Amino acid sequence: MSRLNKELAKILSIKDETACAEAFEKFCKKNAGRLPMPGEDTLFDKAMWAASEFMTLSKRDEDIVNRVTRHMLGEQVDVVKVAALKLRDLVGSAREATAAAWQEMLGAMAWQQMVPAGALRGVGAQIVSLGTFQKQVSDANVQVNLGWLVDQDQLRILLQAKDEKNEAMPEVEIRIQEVERGVIFTRKTNEDGTVVAPNVYVGPGQYRIEVVWDDQVAQTPYFMI
Repeated sequence: MSRLNKELAKILSIKDETACAEAFEKFCKKNAGRLPMPGEDTLFDKAMWAASEFMTLSKRDEDIVNRVTRHMLGEQVDVVKVAALKLRDLVGSAREATAAAWQEMLGAMAWQQMVPAGALRGVGAQIVSLGTFQKQVSDANVQVNLGWLVDQDQLRILLQAKDEKNEAMPEVEIRIQEVERGVIFTRKTNEDGTVVAPNVYVGPGQYRIEVVWDDQVAQTPYFMI
């Protein structure tokens, strides 16, 4: 890191604010594989925050910075409340806007929406569907169909995992994680690479789905029940 610190010192000595920010951006791209984590190197942190004052962040980048910063300050739960999608909004008049927001949240986390979210009424129970969405991670493709049974406070989950040869992946673990309680449900795919969980009781809270295999993890955005 000593050589990198010398480069950082030169960047920080640049008087022109815009030039300083641009130099830091180039430095990060060139050394992407060797950059320290926040809090590990004082000089890097100083350069990062100095550059951020003079650069315009995208909405997505701004959300990430705020989430990481507040997490470091011990405010993770409050941040998740801001980022979580309220499922009840899919039932009311804001359904279209909420479905669009969910799709945008999925896209920001590299999930592709295959079947859009919407509200459906089943026999004796109202089901709010978050649609079907998939994510390609390394050599695996994970597909999730997620629904919420409004009257019972239950989740309905269908998961399918396949490798690059389109063959089923057994032993892929799916978890339901709640912000305050941690993992409240876990199950692994069978020989067909699937998990069918039609009635997982969750109750009020903020949740996300995690899919875990080997050293890979795929996570959905948070949603609020």
